Amino acid sequence: MVLGSFEQIKLNIMKRHSTILVLLLLLSASSFCKEKNEAEKILQKTSETLNRLKVISYSSYREINNFADNYFAKNSGDSYFEYNNSNVARFQMRSTDYLQVYNGNEYFLLDHKDKTIELEKKTIQQIKGLSLLYNSIAALRIALPLILAENSPKSIKDTLIEGKTYHLVRFELHKKSIEFPEGISTFDAEVTKYYKLVIDQHTALPYMLFDSNSINKDQYYTKTIFTKINTKPAAPEKKTWNSFNYKSYKPYKKPLRNPVAAVGATFPKWSLPKFDLKQQDTLKSTDVQDKIVLMEFWIKDCGYCMEAFSGLKDLQQKYGKNIEILSINAHEKKEDVGFFYKREKPGYTMLYNGEKLAGKLGIYGYPHVIILNKTGTVIYSSEFDKEKIEGVISKVL
Repeated sequence: MVLGSFEQIKLNIMKRHSTILVLLLLLSASSFCKEKNEAEKILQKTSETLNRLKVISYSSYREINNFADNYFAKNSGDSYFEYNNSNVARFQMRSTDYLQVYNGNEYFLLDHKDKTIELEKKTIQQIKGLSLLYNSIAALRIALPLILAENSPKSIKDTLIEGKTYHLVRFELHKKSIEFPEGISTFDAEVTKYYKLVIDQHTALPYMLFDSNSINKDQYYTKTIFTKINTKPAAPEKKTWNSFNYKSYKPYKKPLRNPVAAVGATFPKWSLPKFDLKQQDTLKSTDVQDKIVLMEFWIKDCGYCMEAFSGLKDLQQKYGKNIEILSINAHEKKEDVGFFYKREKPGYTMLYNGEKLAGKLGIYGYPHVIILNKTGTVIYSSEFDKEKIEGVISKVL
């Protein structure tokens, strides 16, 4: 009888705990939904505010902090945009050395240092990849309605910056990112982009935009700050909108480039410094003659180059006893190359000062791999494609 009562008490306690857990879960879900709705409400207001504007000017400062790959960069400039309904009618973006203009019919770039002008006939949809457009207010204007349509996590809280309170809205994009001019671009990589948008509570205009990702985590982030925002700015002078008014600027001429080294070509003689923590040394083409040689050309400001490191390590482990693998940095100083040498601890040889050799071989895109047979003839010249590279190596071993 006593035992029965004890079991009943135990059962009642378990039921009570289950009920409390369900209530907590419901409260948590309710709180999450409420916070998401609040975040979407703020984003909606900012989106509507931006999309009502016929004109806007602002200054921006952006920094890239890539601790994992030892890459840091900053840029800043002033932007002016005019809109025809929801479309960009024309814009001007000005930095210390450049003026970029789109007048609705053509895009041109003025280089103030070289006093050159680069002119291209482009639609607004063909204009992308410009530094001042990355995570810009112009990009946010297009992206926010699309972000609101995404059923993705969103949250909001207040944040204090220099004594002023702002909204801080967090949101995520899976396998997508903010991009101008499409608003949101998609990619194949299994990665989630994390964004933090700081919004002025009084104007509903963006003040800061941070982005990071699920791969690099705290080893990478960008920060963009918007200042001097003017929603009723005076338009730049009429004469600044047309390329023919810049008579003191000569047409830009693209530098002559060598064709990329093709399969069947004989590889030129070369000599490059070898990165070594203990001593200075040089590697010459004569040192690897009569060997199968894999040369991978890379630079540090290149995501695909960073991805190639793991593939190169695999190739070294699999074929290192039978072929010579050389990692050749094209642009960076010895100190920068040292960062990657220490991080990767390569079993292969790492060389630097490879820009002239890369130019001679017609290599301007990275990473680029060249494989030579034992007679010094090119048998592979293309991007870093591990499967294709292994196929070529297996045929000559």
